[in-house]
Amino acid sequence: MRRLWIACTASLLVSFSPVCAGVGVSDLRCDASMERDVWAAWKEVVEPFIRHDVVQDRLRAQRDTRALYDFQTYTHNLVAMAQRCRRVDRLREIAGAVREAYAALEAGGSKGRSWVCRGGRVCTSRNRLLNTEVQLYSAQFLGLATSVANALATSQSSPSAFDKDFIEETGAIALEHLLRWGSEPVIESLLEKATYSPEAVAGASAQLFFTDKHLWQIAIYSELGGILDATKTAGRGPAARIPSADWRRLQNHYRALMTFFLARVTLWLPRPGGSVSAPLGDLDRGFWRLYPDSRYAGYSGSESPVRCAASAEGKVLPETILPPEVVPVLSETGWDISHARRLVHALSAWQRNEDAVLQVWGRTDRYISPSVLTRAFANNIVAHVWNGDSRFPLFSNYFSGANGWYRVAWDDGTGQCREGTPPFGLSSSFVTGGFVTWARYQPTIGDLALRLYALFDSERPDDIAFVERYYSSLRKTAKGRASLLERLMFWPSLVGSMR
Repeated sequence: MRRLWIACTASLLVSFSPVCAGVGVSDLRCDASMERDVWAAWKEVVEPFIRHDVVQDRLRAQRDTRALYDFQTYTHNLVAMAQRCRRVDRLREIAGAVREAYAALEAGGSKGRSWVCRGGRVCTSRNRLLNTEVQLYSAQFLGLATSVANALATSQSSPSAFDKDFIEETGAIALEHLLRWGSEPVIESLLEKATYSPEAVAGASAQLFFTDKHLWQIAIYSELGGILDATKTAGRGPAARIPSADWRRLQNHYRALMTFFLARVTLWLPRPGGSVSAPLGDLDRGFWRLYPDSRYAGYSGSESPVRCAASAEGKVLPETILPPEVVPVLSETGWDISHARRLVHALSAWQRNEDAVLQVWGRTDRYISPSVLTRAFANNIVAHVWNGDSRFPLFSNYFSGANGWYRVAWDDGTGQCREGTPPFGLSSSFVTGGFVTWARYQPTIGDLALRLYALFDSERPDDIAFVERYYSSLRKTAKGRASLLERLMFWPSLVGSMR
């Protein structure tokens, strides 16, 4: 077997010093050195951070529901590793932290419980998120929570009392949210949107987009399908008290989401002679070409199209250097690679529970297996997103392969001035986004992940310069908790994923 030896990552925090020697492909198997180091970091740094800083301080004390979004971001790859390696005790530890977040739910009468954003930095009156349920944050967190519950329900023959209570509570909360989000008007709107082509997009409107909120809801339904199938003979379970009318609406909502999703998937064969000969896949291709976040996808210059400058009033505001109207519109622009990381967990949820999903929620008229879709998306990374350089791998900002600027002068309502993300500026999303687990579908992805791991540890001057420019937070000399959290989004994806 080909073997790539990599020096062990050095200490990242004074309080965390994993002991290890060389790391090779064999060390990336379950129960080998990498997994042990990951769980050491989880107990020493990440679990206390999630429980105290994210849940107790931000979510429960400040009522900042953006914490739900961050909880998922930092831990979902860990959960996926625990699933692959069947670490039930670790799943229970994460479930305990998830359960603490349930204490921040607010009663909503007939509409069920919800997390309402009442503080923090991101939810403001200006962006109209303050004192509202931010659906993305809740959906993203429930995608994680149902994944943990599903793993506890399906990975063991005799779940503990804690497991059973957590599974039932998580299922009930998820179903409450889906019933609220899946109203009849919403179902009708999803089915209508599925009929449109990219040419129907007018101006900067986002009304026709297939978004990450939709994808997370598909993930939740997929995990719930497995949970409901696993608990159907247990005499209890999250579906026990659902009226038949609500049950039919849930099924209709799921089918509408899947109809919308599959309508927005583009599959095609690459040109002969390329690095990949199998089908490629993209999502919402062409629908984002006029959206402000993507309007500079066709500009790949080194200088930002805007400059943050102080106004006469002392505010820092964006000053346009290159007007968007002079930048060519790229007709194929869809999702950026950072948001596309949601595909990893959504497709995994669907594939792991495919039979149960078909049985519980039903089948749409058009059906493509999740394994076929995952392989097509993985092929697209190698064919169009990767820069083709095996020595210094970089990844384009957009899943279409476009590598222009992203989110130029982006305003999220917090009043900050942002010049935007330059070409290849989202490359770390490949490392931290879980894409590495797609190595089983496209082996080149595994090769690129191992090369990057080696680069982050290298002492060669040209390697160091490359990492500092494009992956600075993952460099072995990077200090602080933020860098360790990024590593704990990368390392788990390596474990159990290499052929």
